[in-house]
Amino acid sequence: MRGARLFALVVLLVLAALGLLFFYGPRAPVAAKTTLKPRPKLAYADHTEAFKKAGITRYEGAASCVDCHEEATREAFHSYHYQMADVVDDVVGKGPVKMGGKYAYNDFCGAILWQGEKNINYIGKAVLKAPPPEYADKKGTLIATGCSMCHGVSLGLVPKEEMNEAQLKNLDCLACHADPAVYPAGPKAIKTGVKEVYQDATGTWRYRVKVPFEKLAAAIVKTPPKDQCLLCHAFSGGGPGFKRPNLEPALLGEVEEAVDVHLARGMECTDCHVFKAHELALKGPDTWARSKKVQAPECADCHERRHTRPVLGWVIRTFHEEKVACQTCHIPRYAKKAPTDTHRDWSKATFSEELSRYEPEIRLEKNLKPVLGFWNEKTRIAYLYPERAKLEDGKLTYLAPASEGARRKGLFFETDGKLYPFKYHEAVVPYDPKAGIPVPVKVGLVFATGDTKKAAAVGAKLAGLNFGGDYITLVRYMAVNHGVEPAENALGCLDCHGPTIRRVPWHELGYGHYPEIAFTVALLIGLLALVGLFYLLFKR
Repeated sequence: MRGARLFALVVLLVLAALGLLFFYGPRAPVAAKTTLKPRPKLAYADHTEAFKKAGITRYEGAASCVDCHEEATREAFHSYHYQMADVVDDVVGKGPVKMGGKYAYNDFCGAILWQGEKNINYIGKAVLKAPPPEYADKKGTLIATGCSMCHGVSLGLVPKEEMNEAQLKNLDCLACHADPAVYPAGPKAIKTGVKEVYQDATGTWRYRVKVPFEKLAAAIVKTPPKDQCLLCHAFSGGGPGFKRPNLEPALLGEVEEAVDVHLARGMECTDCHVFKAHELALKGPDTWARSKKVQAPECADCHERRHTRPVLGWVIRTFHEEKVACQTCHIPRYAKKAPTDTHRDWSKATFSEELSRYEPEIRLEKNLKPVLGFWNEKTRIAYLYPERAKLEDGKLTYLAPASEGARRKGLFFETDGKLYPFKYHEAVVPYDPKAGIPVPVKVGLVFATGDTKKAAAVGAKLAGLNFGGDYITLVRYMAVNHGVEPAENALGCLDCHGPTIRRVPWHELGYGHYPEIAFTVALLIGLLALVGLFYLLFKR
């Protein structure tokens, strides 16, 4: 009996040691190819003398740049940032098609252009026309100048594929290559008055930059800084953090490690989103941009040594690294500081005192857990506008990972791609049931008057569609790729593999109830074994 107790004690000690190693074992430092340093100062490319020598006395977009930077200007003209379109060849059942923001319909603001040509929401001048009586003093307030505040990095002309002098000079080079403290990108430029919208002699809406020329010439930078990128990307969808998961104003300036560990330690957007010939390295299931010249790096390209705990590390390396994306465990939440838009309804509008305009009904939420899904890096787009929509229970999936779920193979499962985290978003949008096509909303009209029905009717007329009061729900799964937290904040085993469904919707992913049953049984067996060992050890 004494031997049995001794044996039980040894087993308990071994189990305790393994448990400590599993959950709290020593963690070797992550070896990275690039050492993270404090954020560098901006690298200016002061053009004051160069402009004087060239006789340039006013910044007029690429017209001021092309004589010295012709090749770069031509590259930028063909880039996704200007053209808002790329040849997309990874849509299931489709050959190569030209798609992107220029042609798409989305669940936040409808359509920018109709068929890449007709201005729906690209540029204009929306002012508050019909405020509630208590806000009558705000009548005439400038609300927005259209999606072109960010989309197209232009001086207002709709980007065309054919290069000519007017199109080439339409590029706003300094929307990226300027110190944001002097010439900020995006809506901030409009709100602060450094960029204004006007109509030229032909009645065409255009932009002009109002920053004093000498100040602007000295503020040109070689590489776009993260804050200039974020002044568009962190405010997309109409507000701070509304659209892209974890792209929010908290990333401007100095950044907390818990918000984004990479930016907090000195990295810039362009360290991962590398540019080559103005083509962007991008990878994700909900993006349009494609580049054959440059590829986005993988996490493992920098983090060569990872998951080094003696037992837990082996489990992760063996069973997770090939089937679970790094983001799934290392981005446990999104919308950390600013609430994000999870649902908007274009059939309703309410007045926002903060924004001095009417807004569609928007649900904002913070600190959200991502939904999970498999992505095989091939299928990214679920609906190509303006094809006839295929509705399921009144819903149309716009962008989704679209990979198959897990499939049983004997006693085990096989999966298509890796498990990734996503933000799930829905939007109620107007619809033409006869054509089977979502109707573009004239967004500025909603902002100015709150009349959602009229805004849908005007949008329908511009697109040659009909609006009779019908609406559908548009669905999008948005990749959660930003906001990596320090390693100690990563998900633990029981966050996903607890006795009940926690973060992982096993049944929806194709596993059925097997994981719930297996994990619960394993825990029960472990508990019974411990009880038995304690009984052997302490019974008299």
